[in-house]
Amino acid sequence: MELGVEYINNLWSVLLELAPWLLLGCLAAGLIHVLIPPGAVKRQLGRPGFGGIFKAALAGVPMPLCSCGVIPAGIGLHKDGASRGASVSFLVATPQTAVDTTLVSYSFLGWPFALFKLLSSFFTGLFAGMLAQRFGGPDEKLEQEPAQIVNAPEIKPSRYPTWGKKILGVWSFGIHDLLYMVWGWVVMGVLVSAALTTFVPTDFFAETPYTSGFGGLLLALLISLPMYACSTASVPIAAGLVHAGLPAGAALVYLVAGPATNVATIGVIYRVFGGRVITIYLSVIIGSSLLFGTFLDFLVDMRAMRIHDHAGHEHASGVAVLSAIFLLILLAYFAFRDARKRLRVVRINTCG
Repeated sequence: MELGVEYINNLWSVLLELAPWLLLGCLAAGLIHVLIPPGAVKRQLGRPGFGGIFKAALAGVPMPLCSCGVIPAGIGLHKDGASRGASVSFLVATPQTAVDTTLVSYSFLGWPFALFKLLSSFFTGLFAGMLAQRFGGPDEKLEQEPAQIVNAPEIKPSRYPTWGKKILGVWSFGIHDLLYMVWGWVVMGVLVSAALTTFVPTDFFAETPYTSGFGGLLLALLISLPMYACSTASVPIAAGLVHAGLPAGAALVYLVAGPATNVATIGVIYRVFGGRVITIYLSVIIGSSLLFGTFLDFLVDMRAMRIHDHAGHEHASGVAVLSAIFLLILLAYFAFRDARKRLRVVRINTCG
């Protein structure tokens, strides 16, 4: 009974930490979507060479796309004329972080971790793109369709001509599209984070042989590889692992390797780019996550990265409380919306 009450309290505490920054990040992502003209990203990535790879990694870091949304976007860039290196750079850098993920990472693990994660995502994408361009074999897309690169599509005017439509566009993309797409993973992240805090003793992994130091990074890597989750929803889980005693670098490994190495992404990249590129893709992600995780542990005291104890939120700010309530309402609405869709499909199949 006491554990049940503690678990509910921890659920609420996770929501208080998550909700304000998640909602703010989604709205910021919507703002980016509204302000960037259609075709601007594809136009900038259409030329081969280091410049396109650099721009792809730079554009991918704040881009509001999770592991499931980046696949069609990255492949679309390649089909529209982006080089292989730029496309792979975008596919690696984008799912690891975004505006909303960065803000949520700050909320749970602090600014040093959030900023370090941004840098690691950028350099991982850059390194993967350079290796894929150099050693990935012939770039058939560039050889067959050079005209797409030379004659890049013109940037069209903004799709939101008035400020009223811009505001609606921010809300529509940030909440109705982006948050709706990942709401299930957000729920899972909150539930798992609260469970880790409630049922796994503090410093459990720290007191377990072979899970401190580099062993903890390997454990986080093994946990992350088979999972299919978006980067934002994975942050509370990563923070829960740190709370349980894994080093801060393990959280970085989990958040770098997890969103970018799911089965769907691996399969699509192999089919489009071939075996050489997928080998480079996986090798760079795994190697870079372990390298940057080790470097983070060397630079930052692990104790400074611990997740806040889920207790004593009697003095939570009004903004946090209202945000948590609003997020719960949105999650309930999204759940009802999906349930109604499934019920409609069942009725159609039954009647048919």
